Amino acid sequence: MTSSRSADRDDPGFRPLPPSTREGVPLCRHTSLRVGGRARYFAKPGTVEDVADVTSRARERDLATVILGAGTNTVFGCAEYPGLVLSTRGLRGVGVEGTKITAAAGEPLAELAWSACERGLSGLEWACGIPGTVGGAVAMNAGAHGNDMAAVLASAGVLTDGGLIAVPAKLLGLGYRTSALRTGDLCGVVVEVALALRREDPQMCLDRARSLIAERLNRFPIGASAGCIFRNLGSGPTAGELLDLAGCKGLRVGQAIVSDWHANVIINEGTGNADDVLELIEQMKKRVLDAFGVELHEEVVVYP
Repeated sequence: MTSSRSADRDDPGFRPLPPSTREGVPLCRHTSLRVGGRARYFAKPGTVEDVADVTSRARERDLATVILGAGTNTVFGCAEYPGLVLSTRGLRGVGVEGTKITAAAGEPLAELAWSACERGLSGLEWACGIPGTVGGAVAMNAGAHGNDMAAVLASAGVLTDGGLIAVPAKLLGLGYRTSALRTGDLCGVVVEVALALRREDPQMCLDRARSLIAERLNRFPIGASAGCIFRNLGSGPTAGELLDLAGCKGLRVGQAIVSDWHANVIINEGTGNADDVLELIEQMKKRVLDAFGVELHEEVVVYP
């Protein structure tokens, strides 16, 4: 996701944040790893206009802002996040015209993908087992089974300081688990996406999706997790293979443990214990660096 700005200015001359903005919200309730301290301010707008209003007021106050989808690839530290956490999960709505689907950023990716399969629209079968929102999937260019959002994305509606713009996929800097939104080359909030799919027999789409879901269930453990913690390297062994060879499976810090099933996945047995997770991430990185001289980089987004 994206972040912007720095510190808050409590100045009575600024417009107050909208009444729907809540204070002191525990972020462990909004991340799949169940970790994170409190957000000083938390907003879950239901319309693009509401997003524009709250982000505009946050800019006036120079509030640091984090854009959060379903929180499936985000780790917040135990300390209070000092700015605004803006959840896009309240943005809902789907439109279908021929082989094109438009979806609001808060739509669950897996549900959208399954619905596409039922309509005989192919290209998202890989996403039927992927948690998270459509907007978050664009921001990190989510993918699996050799496919990703870049292959099906036509454009994204991005709300910037200057207003809402339609950004063609080719200008979003989509790469392996990254985008211009994630690197900061484009600052804004994804509020809608347009997907270009292809027509195929619905049963074939559903059969393919079921097969990929089964494959995912065989590879990934069940429990509170953020999926893969580290990005794969450009070549050679995967991050999971390196972590496995470095003896990370079963490694534990407090109530956070590296899965015995997949060495690139942390299962959290606690709640609000971000320090356990962050320390475990560091230990995993150190083991691989010591064993192979390879520095792993996080796929998850960390706000310590």
